[in-house]
Order: sequence, then C-alpha cells, then structure tokens
Amino acid sequence: MSADLRTMRYVLVCLLSLTFNSFAFVLDKQNPYSQFRKWNVGLNGTLELEFKTDQPNGLLLYTDDGGTYDFFELKLVNGALRLRYNLGGGAQIITVGSNLNDGHWHKVQVARRDEHTSLTVDGIVQRKTSRGKEYVFGKFNTNSDVFVGGLPSSYNSKLTTLALPSVIFEPKFRGSVRNLVYSDLPGQPPRRQELRHSRDLKSTRTGNASGDACERRDPCQHGGVCISTDDGPICECRDGDYEGAFCERDKAPSEATFRGAEFLSYDLTQTGGEPIVSTQDVISLYFKTRQPNGLLFYTGHEADYLNLAVRDGGLSLTMGLGNGKQEMHIKPSKTRFDDHQWHKLTVRRKIQEITPFTSFCRVSAVVDDVYSEHSHVAGSFTMLASSRAHVGGSLNARALPGARVHTNFIGCLKKVEFSADTLRLNLIDLARTGSKLITVTGRLEYACTATDSADPVTFTTRDAHLILPKWEAVKTGTISFKFRTNEPNGLILFNMGAKPPRVGCTADLFAVEILNGYIYVHMDLGSGGVRVRASRRRVDDSHWHEFLLRRTGRDGRVTVDGANAEFKTPGESNQLELDGQLYVGGLGQEYSAARTPPALWTAALRQGFVGCIRDLVLNGKPQDLTAYARQQDSASVRPACHVLMKQCVSSPCQNGAGCSEGWNRALCDCSTTNYGGPTCGRESPTIYLNGSQHLTAALGPEHVTQTEELLLRFRTTKAGLLVRTATEGSADRIELAVAAGRVRASVRLGDREKNLLAGTNVADDKWHTVRFSRRASNLKLQVDGAQPVRGTLSETILGKASTLEITTIHLGGLYHPEEEIQITSTLPNFVGYLQKFVFNGVKYIDLARTLGVGSSNENNHIYDTSNIIFNGKFVKPDSLNVYKSVTFKSKHTYVGLPLLKAYANTYLDFYFRTTEMDGLLFYNGGKKQDFIAVELVNGHIHCVFNLGDGVVTMKDKLKNFLNDNRWHTVSIRRPTPKIHTMQVDDDLEMHTTSSNLMLELDSVLYVGGVPKDMYTSLPVGVISRQGFEGCMSSLDLPGESSSLIEDAVVPSSSLVSGCEGPTKCTHNTCANKGVCVQQWNTYVCDCELTSFTGPTCYDESIAYEFGPGRGIMTFTFAPSAVADTETDRVAVGFVTTKSDAVILRIESSNTQDYMQMEIIRGNLFMVYNVGDGDHPLGDETARVDDGAYHVARFTRNGSRAALQIDSYAVIIRHPQGGQQSTVFNSMARITIGGGAGGARSFSGVLAGLAVNGARPLDRAAAADPALALRGDVRRAHALDPDLNRMQQTPPSGYGGPGVLDELVYSGAGSGCRDDDEDACVLPDAGSGDDLITPVYVPSTRRPPKMHKGDTSGKLMKPCDDEDCIEGSGAGGEDIITEPEHPMTSSGVSSTHSMTSPTAAISTEHERERTSPTEARATADTRTTPLDHDNIHAATRDTATTPDRTTPTEDRTHTSPQFTPSIPKHTDSTHYTENNIPDYEDHHPEKETRTPTFEMEEERIPSRGHADYNGYEHEITTKWYHPKTTDNRVVPPESEFFATIVGIVASVLIAIILIVIIVLKLVFKLDTSYKVTEDKNYQQSASAALLGNQAHSSYQTGASSGPSNGNGGAVRGLQPLPLGRTAPAQPVKRDGIKEWYV
Repeated sequence: MSADLRTMRYVLVCLLSLTFNSFAFVLDKQNPYSQFRKWNVGLNGTLELEFKTDQPNGLLLYTDDGGTYDFFELKLVNGALRLRYNLGGGAQIITVGSNLNDGHWHKVQVARRDEHTSLTVDGIVQRKTSRGKEYVFGKFNTNSDVFVGGLPSSYNSKLTTLALPSVIFEPKFRGSVRNLVYSDLPGQPPRRQELRHSRDLKSTRTGNASGDACERRDPCQHGGVCISTDDGPICECRDGDYEGAFCERDKAPSEATFRGAEFLSYDLTQTGGEPIVSTQDVISLYFKTRQPNGLLFYTGHEADYLNLAVRDGGLSLTMGLGNGKQEMHIKPSKTRFDDHQWHKLTVRRKIQEITPFTSFCRVSAVVDDVYSEHSHVAGSFTMLASSRAHVGGSLNARALPGARVHTNFIGCLKKVEFSADTLRLNLIDLARTGSKLITVTGRLEYACTATDSADPVTFTTRDAHLILPKWEAVKTGTISFKFRTNEPNGLILFNMGAKPPRVGCTADLFAVEILNGYIYVHMDLGSGGVRVRASRRRVDDSHWHEFLLRRTGRDGRVTVDGANAEFKTPGESNQLELDGQLYVGGLGQEYSAARTPPALWTAALRQGFVGCIRDLVLNGKPQDLTAYARQQDSASVRPACHVLMKQCVSSPCQNGAGCSEGWNRALCDCSTTNYGGPTCGRESPTIYLNGSQHLTAALGPEHVTQTEELLLRFRTTKAGLLVRTATEGSADRIELAVAAGRVRASVRLGDREKNLLAGTNVADDKWHTVRFSRRASNLKLQVDGAQPVRGTLSETILGKASTLEITTIHLGGLYHPEEEIQITSTLPNFVGYLQKFVFNGVKYIDLARTLGVGSSNENNHIYDTSNIIFNGKFVKPDSLNVYKSVTFKSKHTYVGLPLLKAYANTYLDFYFRTTEMDGLLFYNGGKKQDFIAVELVNGHIHCVFNLGDGVVTMKDKLKNFLNDNRWHTVSIRRPTPKIHTMQVDDDLEMHTTSSNLMLELDSVLYVGGVPKDMYTSLPVGVISRQGFEGCMSSLDLPGESSSLIEDAVVPSSSLVSGCEGPTKCTHNTCANKGVCVQQWNTYVCDCELTSFTGPTCYDESIAYEFGPGRGIMTFTFAPSAVADTETDRVAVGFVTTKSDAVILRIESSNTQDYMQMEIIRGNLFMVYNVGDGDHPLGDETARVDDGAYHVARFTRNGSRAALQIDSYAVIIRHPQGGQQSTVFNSMARITIGGGAGGARSFSGVLAGLAVNGARPLDRAAAADPALALRGDVRRAHALDPDLNRMQQTPPSGYGGPGVLDELVYSGAGSGCRDDDEDACVLPDAGSGDDLITPVYVPSTRRPPKMHKGDTSGKLMKPCDDEDCIEGSGAGGEDIITEPEHPMTSSGVSSTHSMTSPTAAISTEHERERTSPTEARATADTRTTPLDHDNIHAATRDTATTPDRTTPTEDRTHTSPQFTPSIPKHTDSTHYTENNIPDYEDHHPEKETRTPTFEMEEERIPSRGHADYNGYEHEITTKWYHPKTTDNRVVPPESEFFATIVGIVASVLIAIILIVIIVLKLVFKLDTSYKVTEDKNYQQSASAALLGNQAHSSYQTGASSGPSNGNGGAVRGLQPLPLGRTAPAQPVKRDGIKEWYV
C-alpha cells in the first residue's frame, strides 16, 4: 500500500510540474511581440524570465521611462545576452553567456539596487555601477509597458516616445519565453506576469507541437527562411532583392539619384534618444558616378566619426575613435571608380578589448570585393556609437569631421545599409517608406535615371573593338559620335556589305578612319567608292572632337567640329546595303585584312583606334557603348575616359629603344634593338638562313593593297635577297635586297618601276634595320637612323592603278610552294641572320615561332603550318634578359593586376624560377564558365582554360622538372581564333579548338595565387591549392610590361622587388640530426626522428616520466586512421637505468603484426613482425641503461629495417630467402611504457615519441581522449639540460687534448670486441705481474681523444668476471671478426678504421655474397658463416670459433675497393688518415696479407640517406689506473706466479697459431668476394667500431647453407623465436667461451 501511495504522489507531482511549467508563449513572424504590465523597478527590483531559441540575434525585452532617458534593453547578440540600460547617468552595457541559441531553456535575472545593476544568466553574474546621483527609473505612471520579443509597429511613427529609438529596428526575437516574473505595482512582491494583450499573441503549451510545417513543405524561394506557424509555413525574405509571400518577386531596387542638393540623414540627438552603439558595425553600399569627388556616407557621435567619400576617382575613408585617427585611400593603379559603373563598397569595424582601459578597433574597406585596405586604431573607447548619419551629402560637407572632399555626391546610390551588431538599417528603403527616423533633404528620385548612352569608353589597344548591329541606312541615315586621341592613325568605324552579285561591282562600304592625324570617310554604294577628308585640321590633339554624317541617296555631308565637307558617290547606285556588323574601334586580328577594301589603309595596316569615343548615335538612337563593352571585351574596352600622366617620363622602354606618347600608353620603338615586346625587354626571335633556306608566307589570292609597311633587321656579309612579294601571273612586286653594300628597294606596278638605294656598307656582319613604306605611288626607304630616301612611281594615282596584289611573301629566297623548288632569280639567296620581319602589322618570324614552324636543331625539315613555310633554324639567345623581377616569399602571397586582355587573342609571357614543385602562377575568372589559369603541377607547367565549350589543359612535355632554381620562359598565345599555343623553354604545345568562341573574363588577373578561400572554388581542371613561391620576371601582357609591384590593383606586402634566391640548407641547419627540407626563401627542419621539436629541432619535446609503479600509456588510433603501412618511422628519446624493459609496442587490430622496442641487458633492440616471423634488430655496442639521454631511430621499408642509437652506426636488417611480407596490417594501437599486458614495464623518462608522424605524448598533454594513462606515469616538465643538448655534439667531441677522464670505456669505446673484457689484452706500462682491477662506467658516448705522449700512469688490465658488469662487452659476434681467445698482458689492442663506409636498406633482393672466410686477411683464421639477415652498417660478418685466435687488423676503405690489412707490430700508437689511432701490437711480427674486396662502383652512394647522416670521429681508449704508493694492486709474491702463467699461455697461443696457419695452407680458399652496397645510408668511420649483431641475443645455432656465387660456403644463422610476453632472461650465446685469468 505504501508503494502505491508513493507512485500516486510521484504522478501528481509530475502533472503539477507539467501544468505550471509547460505553458509558454511562442514568438514568431505571425506573433512578433508580447506586451506586459509595467515593471515597478524604482530603486530596487528584479526581473526574471526563461527563454529558448535557435536564432543568434533578437530583441528579448524592452521598457523605458516614456521617451526621456531611462530604459532597459535585453537582446541576443551573436548568441550572447546583452543588457543595455540607462538610469540617467549614461548608458551601460553588460554582456553574459555565449551560444545561448542552442535550443535549450536559459534562466535570466536582471537585478538592480540603487546604482548597482547585475545580469545573471544560468548562474553566471556580471555587474556594473551607474554614474550620476539619481538612480530612480523614470516615473511609474509614465513608464512604458514591458515588451518581449519586439515593439508594436505603431512606434515607427512616434520615435520620440522611445528613450532608445533604434530599438524599433532591432530584429525580433524568434523563440519561446516563459516564467516572466517581476513586481508590477508599488509595494507588491514579484509575481508571474500574464499577457496584457492576449489577442496579439497565442499562448501555447510547449511540448504539444503538432509538427513542423516547414519540414512538411518549404515554399520559400531565393534563400528565404521558412517559419512554421499554426496556419502553415511563412517566409522571411532575408535577401533584400526579393519580396512576396514566398520571396518569389524581384524587389524594387532601393536606389536613388543624387544631383548634389539631395541627401538623407538621421539625428538621434534631436529626439533625445540614445545613440546606436555596438562592438562592430558594417556600412555597405553601391555607387555609380562620373564625378571624381563627392561625399558618400558619414556617421558619428560626439568626437567619434567615420567619413566615406569618392576622392580623385578613388575611395577615401577617415575615422576618428577616442584619441586615435585613421585615414585610408583606395586608388588602384590604372583603375578609377568615377567611371559611371556600379561599384560595391563595404566597410567593417570591430572593437576588441585589450585591457580594461584600452581597446583595439580593426577597420577594413573593400571595393568590388577586390581592392582593399586594412588598418586599426587603439584607444580608450569601448563601443562604436552613431547618433547621426548622412548619405550622399550634407548642408556643409566641408564642416563634417574628417572631411576630405567638400562637395556632395552626384550620381546613383543603392542598397545603402548600416548594420550595428544586430541592428540593420536600409536607409534608402526607410526614406522611401517615410520612416520618421530618416530626414530627406531635396527632391530625391528613388531610381537611377542617369543614362549610360553618353558614357565614354576607351579603346586601350590596337586590337580592341566592339561589334554592334549594322547601320540601317539604305536610302538615308545619320551617324554621330565624339572622340579624342593623340595617336595619328586608327580605324574608328567599319561596316561592309555582302559581296557584289555582278562582276565589276564592289561591295557596299562605310568606314571612318584617322590617317596621319586627319579624319577620312569612305563610302561605297556598290558602284564605286569615294574617299573624303572630313577635317581641315589635325584631330590627334587629345581634345574632344565631334563627328556628324548625314546621307541621302548618293549625296552626303560630313561635319567635324562644325566644318562641313560634302561628297557624292560615283555610279548609279543610291542605296547603301550593309550586310555585316558595325565594328567600332577597329577590326581585331581575327578579321582578315583580305576582306577589307584596298583604299582603307588603316585596315590594311591593322591599325585600330586607340582613344575615347562617346555619344554614338545611329539614326537618332543613342548606343550604350559601355553596355556593349561589359558584354564583350571588357578588358580592352574600358568605361570612362581619363587622361593619365605622361607615360615616357618613367622611361619604360628598355635596351635603348625610343619612347613616344600614345593614348595613356608608352609606344616603344624596338626596331633598332635585338629585343621586342611591349617595352623592348624580350629577346626577339632570330632565324639563320644558309642560302638554301627561306621563309614563305601565303596571303591568298584576294590580298590587294594600296599601302604597305615593312620592317626588317638583318646581319650578313654577302649580297642577297631580303624579301620579295610575288603574284602568280604578274610581275608586280616589292623587293628588298642587299646589293653592292647598300639596301635596294625595287617596286613595280604594271609598267611603272622604281628603285631606291639607302645605307652604306651594310654587309659588315653587323645588325641593320631597314624600313620601307608605300602609300599608293609614294615610296620611302630608311636604313638604320639615316634620313629616309623618298620616291614616287609616277604622278599620285588612287584606285586600281595603285593597287598591288600579293599572293606570297618570300623572305631570304624564292620558293615555289607547290613544286617545292627554288625559283630562279638574278639575286642570290640571303645568307645570315634575320629578325623583326613585320609586313603590314603581321610579325611573321614571331608567328612562325608561335606556331612551331621551323626548328632550332641543325637537321631541319620543311614545316607547313597555317600557310607559313620555313626550313631555316631559330637561333637561341645567349642569355635571358630578366627585368622587373619580384619574389613571392610564401605560398600565400598573391597580387592582382587589371583584367587580362584575352577576349579574342591571348598574349602572356613571363619568366619564373623556383624550387617548389607546385603553385598557382596566374588565374583570371570569367563570366559563366570561362577562365584561364597557368599553374606549376609536379614540376611542369599547365595552361588551363575554358571558352565555354569545355576545359582544355595544355602541359609541357619537357623531360626535366622546372623547379630546378633556374629561369624558365613561358609564352602563351592565341595566334588564330582556333589555335592556342604554349611554349615552355624549347617545348611547344598546341591545341586546336572546334569553335572560335571568345574568352569572356571578369574581375582581376591574380598572379602568384588567389585568396585562401578561393582555392576550394577554383574551376574543375585547376589542380593548385597553394600559391607560387619563387621568382617571377619579364611579365609581358597585351600592350604593356606590367610591374607586379607598381601596377598591382591588389598589392601585397609579402612581394619584394628583385629575385631573392633560396636560403639553402647547410649541414648544421637543423640540430639533433633533424632533416633540413629546402623551401624557396627558407627551410624547414623535419624533427620527426630527433625526439626534439622547435624550428631547428633544438627545443625539448613533451616528456613523460614512468615511475617504478608500472605506468602504462595506450594510444588508440581512430577508426578512420587505422591503415596498412609499408614504411614506418619511429623515434623516441629516453632516460633510464633499467636494463630490462619494453619501451613501446605497436600492434595490429586484426593480425599478429607488431613492432616492439625494448631494452635487454642494457642494450636496445627493435623486433618487428609483418607476417613472416620476428626480425630482431639491435646494437649491443651501446649501453642505454646508464641514466643518460639517448635517442633511438627506427625505420622500416617493407621487410628491410634500420636502427640507430644516438650517433652510433646504423644497424641494418634485410631478411633473405622466400617471399618477404612488406605490409604492417591495420596499425591500431601503441602501448608505451611496457609490453603486452604491461609486462616488463619501463621506468624513466620518454620524450618526443613519434610514430609515423603521430606524437602520442603531445596528444596526451593535450588531453586527447585517444590516450589512456594508468599507473605511475606523469608529465615531466623539464629534462636535464645537459642531457638535452647531448645530441648537439658529435660523439667524438667529448674530451680533448690533455683531458684525463678516469673512465674505462667498454664496447664501442674501448676497442674491445668480445663479451668478456679479459679477451682484450691491453698494453701495460707497468710490470707484467701486476694484478689489474678495471673500473667500468657504461656510456654510449665515444671516448675522448687520446693523444701521443699521454703517460698518466699504468693502463688497466681486463677485469675478472666477478669484477665486470654483466653485458658490458661489445659483442664478440659482430660482423667484423674479433679475437675470442685468452691473451696475455702483451696481447694485441686494435682499432678498425674505415673511410666513408656505406650501408643501406637495399631495394634489391639479390646480393652477391662470399664466405666470410674468403673475406678475411688472415691466413690462419677459420670463420663462421655470414648472417644475411642482420648486417651492420658498412661491415661484413665474420665470427671466430672458440678454439682459434684471430689477430686484429686495421681496415682501410677506399672506393671502389676494400683493402683490409693486418698491421705489423709497432711500439707506439699512430694515427690513420681518419684520425683513428692504431693500438700497440705486442705480438711477434706476422706476415701481412692484403685481400681485395671488390665493390660495384655504381652501387656506391654519392650521399647518405636524409635520416642517417654519417660522421667520422676520432676514437681512442682510456684506462683507469688505481692510485697506490707503489703502483701495485697485488702482493709482490703473486707477481712471480703470474709471470709463469703468462709464459705458459704464450707458448700455448704460439702452438695454436701454428696449427691455424697449417690448416689455412691446407684449405686454400679464395680471399676475395664481391660486395654490393645500397644507396640509402652512409656511415661514418665509427661504424667499424660498432660491429653487426651476427650472433646477437636473438640468434643461436648455425645451419649449413648452399655456396654463394663465388663458391664460398655459407652458413646462415637463424633468428631465435622471440616470445612476445616472455620474461627477460640472459640469452645463451653459442660459440663463445669466456676466459679468465
């Protein structure tokens, strides 16, 4: 019964809770706000509520004193709750929380007590104190109600009743509110509030929603946001360009026309309201104007201001904030904003508080999303404030703070928006709808009524032109326009009819041209043409001139600047039937000159109009040239018309070329130089003809002209034909030749012929320039800079009598293209060099080079491409002329140039130099799908473009990579509408398209890269995801050689002038054996295998200390990171005194594959298994349990592996036999500090662990959940600085001359190669019967250098077994054969030296090996087989049997042979070339044999592997001498006995040696074998002292093996199976006998 009662109580409590807590009101677009009773706040009071929403911004609550001063405003700003209030002493702001729009309920409390006010959100409190003396909140009777979610729209018309007028424009709160509690009457306690106007808002029970209407159906278009209501979904049109119930209609543009007397403004101070305050604001607007100056926008409060204006055609921004002022001026080179085109301006300001007294304001201004400036101001401000604003002007623009212009704006503005935090004001919309906030001055027209037909356009190049519909003037018509230029020649208008149907008739024609500075009109109605000079004075004076033509039938009148000229067309035709399109500004290269009439000279010479045209009117209809320019060639035909400064002042022309002023461009005359290009900076293509070679160009049968211009440079020593035109069936010609040391020009037309001679001694093997021109019958010839020679054929005749038909042009010799034979001529063919051959504007030698006609090789063939035949050869320039070079210092550096002029043809030349494989060089986006890009991909150039019919990629086919730090040339052309070419150095690639579409580009030409956020949106086909890093120079674009610094419209501070070569890596760039990775102007150190970190691998890595209590760290790879690996890299630094432990273990998730790094008997080993058994790898020569800092590096490539400890030699293992597994499957887990199950735990410090790039210790420090720590393990904050720096010094660097380090170095340091140090007999300076007790201190460092004459006492004898530390030996089973027999005190001490020994992980599985017996130099040594699996760096494996002694030897390695030898007896230590001392040999002198070790020379590496850099060190031995008074350590009576024992031992040794010699003579084995080295690792001379682990602790037994290629018997040692969890124990070493004295 009691249980049932408890259940009933629980259900009742739940129901009551649901009843009281689930009621809430929902605020949405249908219910925009709620209204409650007044808050009786007075001096003290609280207000509480709860809310939830998923919107980051919105007005939550507002109340004020009725419009005077006091108010409370509570709103969400970017997910934080902000309270702004005023109690009469000034507004205060409190902000609490973040991410409050998470859809959960949040509890809010606003509390005030006198001057103290606090805001609490979910228990987090912030407080502030009000200024002033009066803290009462208004008067209760006049205070406003409490509004939640927003305010009624009725307040739009009575802003003066609001203490904070801007609150009406705040975005409405969208979400739920409940439990609104406050006191609503004086003297009453707080209570839950009910809706005052329930009809405005529906109260709903949260949790009873019937579903989301927007999820069922979302009808919103154009980015509209769907909001669910009880009546269905409704749309909130957040894009200001659309409106309607579903955002389906285009919204009327919020634009207006300002004529200088109109402007908009608001002034909150006039209403007594508080200013708009925010921590960040944005001003965005669009403007269009023809005026260079005018005020755009102003806002400010008291002394703070922001002033935006058009100034001198650029954009000016001035700002004052607190005590700081800032001014910016955006005025790109060659770009103006007063071009009567729409430009977008965005200004952003954001305040960041640095200290309680200082803030930082960042400001940025961006025009057209391209041209930008950024700056900042620091001061004692906390907020941005705006109490007044002006749009388009003011009553006195000069008086506004920060004014830089004094005139109002004239032009059009649209979408003028001012956003301050959550507030967003569209000022033109507010003015148009009659908002009381905005004051309109003047009669503002809410539309942009300015017409564009009167706007001028500028034709910037000879090829720039526009195409309009034909001029309809069959019987009558008018045409008028205005123009200005300073260039004397150019075609302005051209419109042609269809070909005539009857023979003898001509095609109808209308054209206007400037020729020699005068206006000419051409008119042909089909029965004959007329040419009229319409201007009396020259019109190339840079002033505006007016042109008007009226025509009726055959009669016409042309008026230029008020001067009339009448004309009448010949013949009977009186109709002008034009069929083609109307060309404005020229014809372009794609229009064939053969289709133009001969009398139109500028068309024949391909001279387009360069200058400005405006007010084009055809038959009374204005033509919008700017609109045509936007749709067509917007790069070459620019809006507006501005006269720039003189261009030749800056001396742009190079190499001594002349400069003349064009229309806003410099005209460089390169004719007298060997250079070409826009500024004569690029080497001109030069050809060589040997007398049987020539260049022939076919022009077609209809190429008829009345004028020709010819330019040619030549260099010869003989007379010969330079150039000749030819026509089939006619003797008419133009011929230039070198004859009698002069240049002769011969012209023949019909029966008239004229010869001109110019120049002297031109066959002097020097360069000469010849110019020839014909204007009807007038001829002119000029050689070099001499006075021209003029002549006439006869009287001046126009018409057919002065026309010349040209079928082919022959350069250097005559050639019949069909019969392929040379045409006989009275002149010999030319022998010499030619360049710059230009005929009527066509550069034929350049065109032949672009099209790939001809060859630079000696063995040339005849090529025929695009009607050009050339069988000569191009001459390579001696050097490249590098100019205007810059350096892109990083892959994030880029600049922007004006839009690339590539509408109909492409011209892009540049040089580059880099060491990087990849990078984006150029990118220009376009309209729709069009774009062009040039990039470096994997060391080769790609040119990618899209004309609208698909992506095309051209790639160079050079054999070598281009990132070789040398200059390379790139030329990209479009010589014909369907042919695209790319030449990189000498490689030419060509692509032919099926269409002749135009390349419609837009925006700017990015050079060196693009903004970071653009890479992901680059078109398909562009591979680059980073910028170019390196040098670029000699950039030539159509008509200009651009400077990437001076001409950049998007500049970069990271771009520097000149080519700064790469900073190269050096041997000591990276510390601690870090690998230096070369980059262009810097380098990066790869510290993965160092255990250190930092820019140069010098800083300590994160370290963890593993205590004695068995600490374990486990790192588990994420499922997505589990991968199969064929190569592994492991590195770790450690400090320990434990001689048996597992440092780390790497395991697979689904196989038995593993790798384990462990310490056994004080030595480090790495065992790996990739599916074919355990492969141990270790170095017994280096003790690591000495408490010193050591670094272990392990690399694996397939089944081959290498291990290196500190700077010791690299240990190599290459398993042989059968098919070896190479892949570590599913690497999933790393156990650090112990083995499987925590066995053999490690104690000490681990640092800088890196496994295939992953750093588990770093992740542990960052609390990565993938790391699990248990047991006695903690972060180590610092290592011993002495230990840290150990790796900075080569091992041989310890000690020095005269250093007496009283330590005995065993293993690698002592020169001993036996497990038992008694097997190493040392020279004794004392009596032979002394009992010597060695003192051993283990160390992995190389011993200090021992110098001659170091007689600091007696040297120690080896120790007895009870005095030796276990495992201190160097390992007698090393690859190098070592003595393993007892020796007397007069035994041998040896050093093995080797010059540049090498060893590597071989990539080949077959190696030639011989018996180790054959590889030894001793005649009395019996050897055991070589281990194929465990090969020590730069050594070969030979181990002696226990019953044989092996004299030690001195090896010297010289490439390509090894020549080991046995040194003869010496009485003193001497030094080898490698500074490695030879130890004294007290044996009787023995015969020395020198076997040869042959090596494959091609297999000897030229350099070491990046991971294992070998060093050559000096190695010596020091012995500790016990300090006694008589230098004795045994009683004198024992010395005699020791002497007797020594004699007996010597006799036994002598007998054994004799036996060995006899056996050696009996079994005469070959003493040489072949060695195949690999190229991956290079080791130092110290490798000879380190030996291989032929009989390591993992190996036992021996088995017979087949003989190798050399016939030597080999026995392979098999690895001992290693139990993965077996406890550590001493391992028996077969074949080793320990000897004791």
